[in-house]
Amino acid sequence: MALSDVVQSVIRFRQSEPRRTTAWRAETELTPFFQPIIDISKGCVAGYEALARKRDANGQYVSAGALFCNPTIDKEHILALDRQVRRKAMEKARDMPADCFLAVNISPEWMRLVSQHGALPTINMAEELGINPAQVLVEFTESKGDERVLEACAKRYRAAGMRIAIDDFGAGYSQLDRIIAMEPDLIKLDMRLFKKAMQGGVTNEVVQSVAYLAERTGSQIICEGVETEEEFFFAMECGARFIQGFLFHPALPEFLDPYEPQSKVGLLLDRFVNHKIDEEELHVNYLKGMESLASRLKQTVLKDERFFEHLPDAPDGFLRFYLCDYSGVQISPNYEWQGLSRRSGMWMANYESQGHNWAFRPYFYQMLATERLTHREMVYSRPYQDRATGAMCQTVGCHLDFERILFLDIRYPMPG
Repeated sequence: MALSDVVQSVIRFRQSEPRRTTAWRAETELTPFFQPIIDISKGCVAGYEALARKRDANGQYVSAGALFCNPTIDKEHILALDRQVRRKAMEKARDMPADCFLAVNISPEWMRLVSQHGALPTINMAEELGINPAQVLVEFTESKGDERVLEACAKRYRAAGMRIAIDDFGAGYSQLDRIIAMEPDLIKLDMRLFKKAMQGGVTNEVVQSVAYLAERTGSQIICEGVETEEEFFFAMECGARFIQGFLFHPALPEFLDPYEPQSKVGLLLDRFVNHKIDEEELHVNYLKGMESLASRLKQTVLKDERFFEHLPDAPDGFLRFYLCDYSGVQISPNYEWQGLSRRSGMWMANYESQGHNWAFRPYFYQMLATERLTHREMVYSRPYQDRATGAMCQTVGCHLDFERILFLDIRYPMPG
């Protein structure tokens, strides 16, 4: 970038920002390190994220991330540091393998400094250094910014031949508007959100929903901070095509050989497939047990009007069953199994939901359509959160007679 552009940016900053005391030293030198981003479909490195590093008191390279969020440092200095390390990374990218990309982080906060038709430094750097723009991935970092400016800049990057990613998706600031505005090529999940989702519950479902959204919009998922085999498995379940983290390599001063991770990725994928087969076998057996219970409940309900006195014991994971008519109205109480111990329990009737109409729930009409068109005896809803217990559950529907449907709510996935 030309010196005059930097000067103009500094002037604009001085006019719009309050002065701060500076803790930044002019001699601060940042160095880009490159963390490999692994393409799981190929087993090799697809790209490298440029990360800022500095030397500590012992001469060791450490993350310089704290510099960019230090409130005691003037923003013009932060911008200068940001562009300093970005240019160094792009200079280095001239030696990058031709089929790999360089991911550079750009804060939306800087976007407001660029006029509608002003030069974008990253595009200028690529042109000056002779870098193929198709090899540049611009990551918009998690930060508030003017959505209209971001959308305009994203279009300009894309028009120049670069790709767009949303970084740290889910890190405390809604970015759905950004997905709509920028139509990113990649969505990088926030590391903390990713790790929390591994514990299950609603966060897990949110991450799965993001994966589904990415699939529907043509974006691809990157999971970062992957350090263990279990995290790798979860990234696979999230539909991530790209993974980066210490499981493969930390950030390095040079570009890792693209084919170095291939054997490790192959072993991990083999373990993942075997793990999922074992898990699926357990889940199939779990569902068979619930289908068996549904059949016994159906026989008991049809056989005796006083069926409550003759209900079979329920297995672990069962929540409740109830009856609805074909218009969606619940015509029975919820019959809930209260486990007293691992081997015993008792049935209780809960009348709170009786008379409610569940036709508004998507699974209700989907179940009716599936049962009528395919004549399947048991039909399953998609997983959702049960309001009463807070647990993730799934509803099993079973045709009872020409007037009634039997529904079972069961935990999903099976209790561990």
